[in-house]
Amino acid sequence: MRVQPFGEDPQPALKAKTGAPAAAAAVTAAAATYRTTIKIDSSNWSAWNKTIHLWNRDTWTYLPVNNPGSSLTATVALPPGNYFVGAMYGIYDVDSFLLTKSFTVTSSAQTVVLAQASAKEVALKVDDATARHDASAVWLSLPNGDLIGFAGGYNNTRTFVTTASTPGTTLRTHEILTKKGTTALRPSPYRYDLTKSWAHPFPSSLIGTSKTAALAKTTTTIRGQGINTPGTYESVSMFGEWTGVYLSTQMRLPATFVEYVTPGVTVSRFARYGASQYLDLGDRVLPAGLSPSTTAGVGPLAPSRRKYNDDSRRAGNQLQILENMPYGDSAGNHGYDYAAKATVELSAGGQVLKTSGTGSMVVDVPAGEQTYQLKQTHTRTVAGSQLATMVDSDWTFTSGSATRGVLDLMDLAMASTGLDQRNRAGAAPVTLTVVPSTRRTAAASTIRAIEWSTDDGATWTDLPFTASGAGVTASLAVPATAAFVSLRITAENDQGGKLTRTVQRAFAGPATGADEKTGDVTVSNVTINGGSVLNLGTSGTASVAATFTATAPSGIADAGLFLWHGAYNAPDGVQLADTSCTPVNATTASCSATLYFWDVRYMFSSNALAGTWRASAWATAKNGTGLAHRHSAGTLVVKRVTRLATANATPEPVRKGKKITITSTLTRADWATGTYAAYANRAVTLQWIKRGAKKWTTVKSVKSNAKGQLTTTVTATADGSYRFVYAADTASAGAVSVFDYIDVR
Repeated sequence: MRVQPFGEDPQPALKAKTGAPAAAAAVTAAAATYRTTIKIDSSNWSAWNKTIHLWNRDTWTYLPVNNPGSSLTATVALPPGNYFVGAMYGIYDVDSFLLTKSFTVTSSAQTVVLAQASAKEVALKVDDATARHDASAVWLSLPNGDLIGFAGGYNNTRTFVTTASTPGTTLRTHEILTKKGTTALRPSPYRYDLTKSWAHPFPSSLIGTSKTAALAKTTTTIRGQGINTPGTYESVSMFGEWTGVYLSTQMRLPATFVEYVTPGVTVSRFARYGASQYLDLGDRVLPAGLSPSTTAGVGPLAPSRRKYNDDSRRAGNQLQILENMPYGDSAGNHGYDYAAKATVELSAGGQVLKTSGTGSMVVDVPAGEQTYQLKQTHTRTVAGSQLATMVDSDWTFTSGSATRGVLDLMDLAMASTGLDQRNRAGAAPVTLTVVPSTRRTAAASTIRAIEWSTDDGATWTDLPFTASGAGVTASLAVPATAAFVSLRITAENDQGGKLTRTVQRAFAGPATGADEKTGDVTVSNVTINGGSVLNLGTSGTASVAATFTATAPSGIADAGLFLWHGAYNAPDGVQLADTSCTPVNATTASCSATLYFWDVRYMFSSNALAGTWRASAWATAKNGTGLAHRHSAGTLVVKRVTRLATANATPEPVRKGKKITITSTLTRADWATGTYAAYANRAVTLQWIKRGAKKWTTVKSVKSNAKGQLTTTVTATADGSYRFVYAADTASAGAVSVFDYIDVR
């Protein structure tokens, strides 16, 4: 047979054996089965939510097992034969286990015990004492290609695996190490990306140690998109298996870090901006030693072809439109955003043939050759990016049934120099390079016009350019008053093809953008944490609710909110939110957002983060054009927790008229160190309540010393209790000590 992809040359002939296999002999009687109980021997509470997987070890056929919840056992009826069972359990920040065992069924029921005590820790370490475990994935590869996985986890999770192996199995582990003490404001300067495989028989020790000098080394930079934003850098080791798991490292983008990687291993990577945008950084294999540095996320962000060029094509009398990578970078990395809205329209001869609200559609068309117009628009308003808020591509191309495969659409490769780490222009000119091309053919492609705008496309100015290689270059001095620069580029080829591409906010300018309002959309009544102060200590989690109202004559399509602290374009604190809206009527929606601080120690590592945080809130209209975005729509005051030690009044008991000494200590959460430190030179109120009374009275004000200590004396008058009270200040919460009762005689 011959294999010939659409629109490409025939491939060499392949030979294949044909004919049906011989029929298997009929089974005359069902084989006897025996009750087999699989038991997890573990005191780990997460074992009650185990998953158990079973294979016939002679054929490596998978056998389903019922996994009852809240149970350490599972039961299955098995015919005589050889079997292999695996169980896995664990949960966030709790040790993870992957237990396996081979067993044989003969002629009776039995219990197969998977003992947690038999498992050994699996981990990858390095000769860098500052490195600590950040994330790991552990799995077992079976002879038939099936996998048991994925064990492992993040932060303090350790993973334990049974070392007794079975022929044909391979144990693999992928581990990420970062620097101890890493926080959002003190990111790890490096990332170890380590991989190791153990084939049967497994060694008794599953701890692998690498020398940093023997690893591959490179420096990676991921640019931001006009703003600082939470994000992740994620990687997965590729072994040709049917699936894998990405391990993520939390980052504040933009970010630059050194990578140390196991050499010779294929690693697939991507970066995530905010909650919804992904930049596919492709597969990479690094040799041992130093490799050149790379930078991803360089603007302007613009559409790119799909990773395997399986985008829009013709199949018979159908046009299969698939253009869903609208946020690629200048290095050719593919990008997409789950929060973006897409519209597609195909026309011919002035007549609309079909429209779609996604990035793809299939259209039935005549067999004859004709000229088509394809228009696609992606729009978004997201917390993780200020750029590429609208990307519009308007193609003209010719297609007929005689030409199959990839459509002859034009593409534009855009690159820039002169932008900073957040893709913002400064005082120096920005140089743009644009290279046109046409898919599938060698058509001569030419840039006809480049235009730029600083008012989101309300007005356009021609940008002169000069020929450079296969494309053109242009230099743009961005005005100091510009918050954003939009680009509109027109290209043609010698086969009648054309592309006009508009990228609204292709890159940012030196200025900070004002609130945005298009149409009659409003965002109002923003309330965060019910208007109350958020007091945070040195660890744990916190959850904050926010509400707001959005209105538009056509109704509300979408809305969002995030918190920021510092400067809007370069905040030192950012917290994203999950937002949902419920229609109140045809024009108004009630919106709610949940802000989850998943690790106070990580997210609040600077005392400068105390004070007022601001909410950026937005809403879009159902008509597709209305938008309201208020950068400071509401506020949340965040304070450091203070503590007062129990008041201690001495001596006890005391005679009336004698002196009483009362002491305590005032401390405050130090987010920089993760401890409670002395709060010095603060005025604290001493209060007293007489025995049987209902109201505390103020006795005096006492100042804390350099160690936060409070010491004062009073004259004993009657039985009662003393306590200290600290009133809140702009950055610190108030505190009340536990009282001390004193007996006056």
